[in-house]
Amino acid sequence: MPDAGRTHGSGAPVHSAPAASPVRRRIVVAAAAGTALALLAGVFGVVVASSGTAALAHPEPLTVWSDEFDGPAGSLPNPANWTFQLGAGGWGNHELQTYTDTNARLDGDSHLLITAAIGTDADGRPTYTSSRLTTAGKVTVQYGTLEARIRLPDGRGLLPAFWLLGDTVDTVGWPAAGEIDVVETPGSTARSAHHLHAAATTDRSADRSLSADVAHSPALSGDFHLYSVEREPGRVTIRVDGRAVLSATPDTAPADLAWAFDGPFQVLLDVAIGGDWPGAPDATTPAISQLIVDWVRLTPDPGGANLSVRPDTP
Repeated sequence: MPDAGRTHGSGAPVHSAPAASPVRRRIVVAAAAGTALALLAGVFGVVVASSGTAALAHPEPLTVWSDEFDGPAGSLPNPANWTFQLGAGGWGNHELQTYTDTNARLDGDSHLLITAAIGTDADGRPTYTSSRLTTAGKVTVQYGTLEARIRLPDGRGLLPAFWLLGDTVDTVGWPAAGEIDVVETPGSTARSAHHLHAAATTDRSADRSLSADVAHSPALSGDFHLYSVEREPGRVTIRVDGRAVLSATPDTAPADLAWAFDGPFQVLLDVAIGGDWPGAPDATTPAISQLIVDWVRLTPDPGGANLSVRPDTP
């Protein structure tokens, strides 16, 4: 995001994550160039499916990790992959919503629905609820292509986001841990925003960033689109429907940006309401808005760069 970042609730430092559960199983795949597919398929023979069961690996393309959001209507997203981050407090941007564990469910048709709801309480005061999901303590992703097929909600004051946060955030803090905003649409899906955040070389608490703002006609909310980030050592590329919208290397980044995009990252999905960036919702904002996620998948770098996946047992 272009400001100081989003916190985890009232009183929490910027982008501080809740304590991660102990990691009980770690899978690290080091795939040399030209041998990635054989090594992954030969050593494991399977990949972990979103249901927690094993699925046969397909050579083209090989999916190292995915969530297809299969499950009965009304069921929770797979707890082996996702944790709810809960609370209010503005989240660093004076946002209005309270994040709950009841605003994200599967629809029974292989989709995740994150619902942003605007209403009133018994005293007539406005209420704002949504959900924020993270893979922190469950799954981290490193090199390769992380892609999601998403239909974004549209409305004044809405801020849907698919983004990544450096897994070292609990130890080094934000922005030093790094943040990759694959897609955000503050207030309108006629434009999308994409950012890379890291610390300044001279001040680990100061934000330095690269940004792209892209116009879309028709607006993105009209259909599903593909949003991806490709990472290899020393390079990050963000794409929308396969088209590169932001790419960076240490040489093209600001000289005082401390490169922070080569390590493991957590994956996040959320819909914020209100705040400094999208502004407040108004009479045109739908009472119910949904971020619809068809799937999230990690596939190898074509050059065989290292892949790191850390699934945690439920």
